[in-house]
Amino acid sequence: MNIYPQDSFQRFEFDKLRSLIAEQCRSASAKEFALEIQPIKDFSEMLLQLEQTKEFLNTLDGIVHFPRSSFVDIQKEIALLKVSNSTLVEKQIFLIRDISDTGNQIIQYLSDKKQIFPAISQIFNETYFTNDILDAIDKVLDNAGLVKSSASKQLSTIRKDLFEARRDLDRVFRSHMSKYRKLGWLTDIEETVYNGRRVLSVFAEQKRSVKGIIQGSSETGKTSFIEPIETVDLNNDVFDLELQERREILRILQELTRQLRVYLPLIEAYQKALSWLDFTRAKALLAKKMNATLPFVVKKPEINLIHAKHPLLFLQNQSLSKDVIPFSCKLSSEKRIMVISGPNAGGKSITLKTIGLIQLMLQSGILVPVDERSEIGVFRQLFTDIGDNQSIEYELSTYSSRLQKMKYFLEFADSKTLVLIDEFGTGTDPELGGAMAEVILEELNNKKSIGVVTTHYTNIKLAAEQLNGTFNACMLFDDKTLKPLYQLLIGQPGSSYTFVIAEKSGLARDVIERAKDKIDTDKVKLDQLLRQLQSERQKAKNEANKYTEQFSLSKEKQLKYEELYDKWKAKIENSQANNESNQKYIQAGKKFIQLMNEWEKSKDKKEFSKYLTKLFTAEKKKKIENKMTASKNKKKEIDIEQIKQDLKVGSKVKLLNGKQIGVVEEILNNKARVTFGAIKSLCGLENLQLVNE
Repeated sequence: MNIYPQDSFQRFEFDKLRSLIAEQCRSASAKEFALEIQPIKDFSEMLLQLEQTKEFLNTLDGIVHFPRSSFVDIQKEIALLKVSNSTLVEKQIFLIRDISDTGNQIIQYLSDKKQIFPAISQIFNETYFTNDILDAIDKVLDNAGLVKSSASKQLSTIRKDLFEARRDLDRVFRSHMSKYRKLGWLTDIEETVYNGRRVLSVFAEQKRSVKGIIQGSSETGKTSFIEPIETVDLNNDVFDLELQERREILRILQELTRQLRVYLPLIEAYQKALSWLDFTRAKALLAKKMNATLPFVVKKPEINLIHAKHPLLFLQNQSLSKDVIPFSCKLSSEKRIMVISGPNAGGKSITLKTIGLIQLMLQSGILVPVDERSEIGVFRQLFTDIGDNQSIEYELSTYSSRLQKMKYFLEFADSKTLVLIDEFGTGTDPELGGAMAEVILEELNNKKSIGVVTTHYTNIKLAAEQLNGTFNACMLFDDKTLKPLYQLLIGQPGSSYTFVIAEKSGLARDVIERAKDKIDTDKVKLDQLLRQLQSERQKAKNEANKYTEQFSLSKEKQLKYEELYDKWKAKIENSQANNESNQKYIQAGKKFIQLMNEWEKSKDKKEFSKYLTKLFTAEKKKKIENKMTASKNKKKEIDIEQIKQDLKVGSKVKLLNGKQIGVVEEILNNKARVTFGAIKSLCGLENLQLVNE
């Protein structure tokens, strides 16, 4: 992407965006990627990076899991491996083990999840799974990153001898330390190591009393460090064995480094892949912070933004708990150049910068804060003219500097160029500057360039209405409160509210009227008309919002009422069911109490028992009869439903217990009018049977 001028990155604060991504990186190499972000020339590569970021964003949102990907940068270790006969120390080798292990885990994880992470999987295309590096290191280093005694037979022998030598030294040294402690010749420290030798800390005045070699003294001279004569040879043995140990460890590390050098291309691939994954993760973290998404991306140069927000303004306002008002706009081959007008500080420039920054972000592989239904194309060039570009070095005025840019625009702009011009035509005499700006607008339009222009000039607004390919838009403004609404309205030019603001600020009425007299009457009328149109549109929008709000409130209340009614109805039905059940229990209870009273009053208990037996038998028989009746009724209903399905006027039927065949003349609910010869009869459907012809 050709960007002119080069300071456009700073004008759009793209460098701040790079820094924000770099802050999210965990490795130095990923931070380098972030600080060097540029628009991507290859469309496939751009799309791949966007998809990679989107896939990682899904892991942050908890949609899918992703394994640990943190690692320590090993660029220095790789550089050292490239030097022949170089030797890595334990810590450096342990870092290589860590990055190899992390790489292996991710490669193994992605092996059966390429459908979920198709784009991220491509980051590891140059790597492969192997345990060879881990096995080679694990033979030498333990879990703490220290060389194992089993790394070689010689090292194992040396360490055994060293252990015994240190044990003998410790036994003899402690014997002398105990002796001189009792004599009170040792300081509070008692012992220390000086020049690699184990020594006693003796008061200076007693140094001649202790048999041994004075290795040194404290800065104050009050303490002497003495190696007892009996431990000199033992110290020498330990020192010699330690030297042998270091030499053997160095030899082992040299051999291990030589083995690892064979895997240098794979280790480099691990470093590169994990660094890029870290960079992708950083972009995803920033995308999550600013609610960014991946819109539809197309090859042709066009822009269709839905609910777009300025990324940096969104983050800033988010920290202040303030909202950013989104906007929507569409720029295509038919409607190419949008001319935005309206009062100062109304949001014209921020809208233009939002479009430019979103375009830079997308073409640099960064997700953007727009509705995912948005559609953004790819531009080959981005030309911008934003802010005061007065040049002291070349002794150019602001207007001269702007004209130089316009010259470049007109020479090189084409249909694949996005042109963004803020405060079009300013910097010189308004009449002359406006005329020049109008001509430049016509030329850019003829070149089929796509762009956004902000202006106060009336002639530019009029030109936008007349030219085929350009259109007006404005930033809404509340003329009562004199506050911008920061809302973009497509299809209508905006007033600058010059005289309204002057009047509200307290400027004398006659001064304002005299100013109006000095301006072309048509321009004043046009400005008034635009202001009135915007005011009327705002009133209409407010009324529509009120209606929508009232309708929504009414709908909400209706739903609440229906919910309460359903609850009340369910409660009543439940209460009725409980009452019926309770009545049954009450009746049964009364009957039981009555029987108990009769039992107590009866003289012949035997006869009363017979009476109870008859009573219970009758109750049981009644229940069985009720059950049978209910079953018959149910069967009757089933039979009626069954015959209803097949019965129709003209069907031949007979009674269940009859032989004479009749014809159905009419069907009435659960009955049918049937003619049996000369007799017409009204029969229940459950008593009829269809006769097959």
